[in-house]
Parts: sequence; C-alpha cells; structure tokens
Amino acid sequence: MKTSRRGWIWVWNLALAGVLSQIGFIPVVAVVGAMLCGLWLDLRLGTRPVLTAACMIMGAALGLVVMVRAAMTAAAQFRMERPRKPEQPASESSNTFEEPSS
Repeated sequence: MKTSRRGWIWVWNLALAGVLSQIGFIPVVAVVGAMLCGLWLDLRLGTRPVLTAACMIMGAALGLVVMVRAAMTAAAQFRMERPRKPEQPASESSNTFEEPSS
C-alpha cells in the first residue's frame, strides 16, 4: 500500500503531538530529582532545609528552560501542506473585465 505525502505529513505531526503532550512532565521530574538530591546533600552535610530549597529552585528554573526549548524545537518541526489553488478553466480569464451591457 502506497502512502501519499499528505499521509506521511499527518503521521509526522501526530508523532510530534505525542512528544509535545509529554513535555509538561519535564519540570516535574526536574523538581523532584532536585529535591531528592537536595535532601541527600542535606543529610550528608547536616544543613537540613538550605540545600533542599536551593536545589528545588534551581531544578524548577532548569526544568522550565528545558521544557520551553523542547517545545519550541518540536513545534518548529510540524509540517504544513499548502492547499492547492483551484484551477480555472482556460476559457475564463480572471484578467479580463467585461462591463455589463445596458
């Protein structure tokens, strides 16, 4: 079965939509990972809330930056197919103007 160009564009855009739908998890993963790293560092160094808070703030900022960059990169790859202009019959020309006869 041969797939047309339009079909491949649709499949490509559908795959990108799947990627874009999962991009919202990036900040969540970054913040949770940073929180766990901060808690581990606080346990090792004895500075209970300081490093956890600092790591969470840095994780949130980094997660948002990565999310925006990933979304912009994926959105730039969407394919658009231009609609074709309907062809006019050869007998009718759009350049000629006929005045109505009175």
